[in-house]
Amino acid sequence: MNRIFLLLFLFFMCGKYTSADEIDMRDYILLKNGMTEAEVLFRVGPPNHETIKSDHYNYVFSRTWFYIPDQGSNGKWISELKFNADGELISRDRYRVR
Repeated sequence: MNRIFLLLFLFFMCGKYTSADEIDMRDYILLKNGMTEAEVLFRVGPPNHETIKSDHYNYVFSRTWFYIPDQGSNGKWISELKFNADGELISRDRYRVR
């Protein structure tokens, strides 16, 4: 319950992250496996898109956040951050926009 309040607080109070975009490489390399969703939100802000894998009982197995640059942004990177059911970062990937 406290984690939800912390996530909401960080989401609404981080004014410099009002618009999600690509993650700067300086921030990307600071992301480590085992970080919580709240820590990631604090470092890079909210994602542009989120996918959730769950069962028919709404038990969340994993969550994937996508940070996507604006359209027409050649040479930029899409970042994909995957979290486990406990909200810990388990993988991160980057793809160049072509």
